[in-house]
Amino acid sequence: MWRIPKGRFTRDVGTRFLVQGVGLCISLVTGAVTARWLGQEGKGLLSLTTLLPSFMGLFLGAGLMSANVYFIGSGRFGIRALTANSILVTIATTFIGFAIVALLIVTGAIERIVPNCPVELILVGFCMLPFGVLAAHLGSILQGLRCIKTLGVISIVQQTVALGLIVFLVAYMNLGVLGALVAGVAASLLSIALNTTAVLKEGGTLRPHFDLAVIKATLAYGIRGHVGNLLQYFNYRLDVFIVNFFMGPAEVGIYGVAVTMAEVLWFLPDAVGFVIFPKSAGTSTREMNTFTPRVFKYVLAFTAFSAAVLAIAAKPLIPLVFSKAFNASYMPMLALLPGVVLLGGAKVLTNEIAGRGHPGYNSLNAGVCLVITVIADLLLIPRHGAIGAAAASSIAYASTFFIALCCYRIISRRQVIAHAKEIQ
Repeated sequence: MWRIPKGRFTRDVGTRFLVQGVGLCISLVTGAVTARWLGQEGKGLLSLTTLLPSFMGLFLGAGLMSANVYFIGSGRFGIRALTANSILVTIATTFIGFAIVALLIVTGAIERIVPNCPVELILVGFCMLPFGVLAAHLGSILQGLRCIKTLGVISIVQQTVALGLIVFLVAYMNLGVLGALVAGVAASLLSIALNTTAVLKEGGTLRPHFDLAVIKATLAYGIRGHVGNLLQYFNYRLDVFIVNFFMGPAEVGIYGVAVTMAEVLWFLPDAVGFVIFPKSAGTSTREMNTFTPRVFKYVLAFTAFSAAVLAIAAKPLIPLVFSKAFNASYMPMLALLPGVVLLGGAKVLTNEIAGRGHPGYNSLNAGVCLVITVIADLLLIPRHGAIGAAAASSIAYASTFFIALCCYRIISRRQVIAHAKEIQ
């Protein structure tokens, strides 16, 4: 019988899980509106244009969001120093990001990277870049402080406003993909305002400041995990670009719905990973070696049970929510489920590993699995489309799980031995 951990951790996970549950309801309504009013091709275009700025923000972020969580959680730097550093990084990221986009457009490379996607929509999507980066930085500081309830309120408000704007601009004003993108930009601005208010209350600052010690420490930690974050992002989303290349935006829309349905299973693993990261940064190795395996087993069992329920419920649910045009999403979703379950368990372990100060292990894991993803995608997508993409992702996710399990065992044993030597 597994004993579920109690105390603040459980309350924080419960809060995060509740927030994600509310977010699920909002995202389902949002997905239904965009699917019904944009259709397969429009929904595929929306996915492509929002993926680009999110990847650019991740690429240029150098892992500093994870570093914020680690250094706040471990108490090595104060909130004022890290917020000043975050503002500085956001300014630099914005200038570099827009310079790269301009170069891609001028050279025509953007049309090769994202064929069949209008440049004007890409430009509107990129307006999210500075807002998304700043909101992510400020949110990571609040995560390190374990302000889980505050982050939850901000998330729900942002999603609710985005939904309201999408209904108005897409369904009522009939502005199509452009309306959905404008709604996303406006919601990101609101998120910045709310995150800024919360961080200032905790003692942060909006004045950028160059502090060499902070920059060196955060970059040293961040870059070790940053490579893994980039590679993991490709593991999650590379298939979207490959599906678009071989099959076009309509097939991307079909696959996008399958991914949306399957990734519902990550709500508990994401909630646990979100909370366990800062907890492991400020907790002893010996305590975490007992704590994490219990949490891991519980999360894996719950996710597997939820997958069985989803496999039964999704067939009537997909046409009900997204319309009959997306019935073809059911089989890709089934192909995704085994990998999604295993990756749910891996999310607990990888966040714990990062919290212990070893993000490099996660980067190694992500690198191996990206190779598997690329090979499987190129073998399966041209022949099987969305179902092939789902099967390839499942294979890659399963690989991530087993590698994370091995890395966790290595780190936990090594740290116990090191601790014993210190005592002697």
